[in-house]
Amino acid sequence: GPQGLLRGGGGATLRSREVNRTMTTMSTRRNARVFCGAKGRLEAPDGPIRGTVRNLSRGGSFFVAKKLLPVGQTVEMSIELPGVPQIRAVGEVRYHYRYLDGEGMGIRFVRLGGDDLQYITAFVDARVGNPNP
Repeated sequence: GPQGLLRGGGGATLRSREVNRTMTTMSTRRNARVFCGAKGRLEAPDGPIRGTVRNLSRGGSFFVAKKLLPVGQTVEMSIELPGVPQIRAVGEVRYHYRYLDGEGMGIRFVRLGGDDLQYITAFVDARVGNPNP
């Protein structure tokens, strides 16, 4: 009957949750987050917001700034990484967070220009100390 079906469903949910947890761990490693400290700039609707890219990963960044944009807003950003052309990305504000040294926004990259993903990967790998093969 339907009870048996539900029980089966519960088991499947548990299994897929374990699989998800494993996948999350893998993608977290791939998107290792490193301290950055580079200058950055967001093109906000009412003018640019300058700030500091506190953390950087292949998947996004944490941007410390005086002014925060609303969660869910899409924004163009540029990052001044050392030794490479300016990184340009389109990102989405995912959350706000306050560190002791200032508050900022977690921004997930939606689109990266040209070679920018390679530049970010090289920057992150050099600091994580386990370059991807």
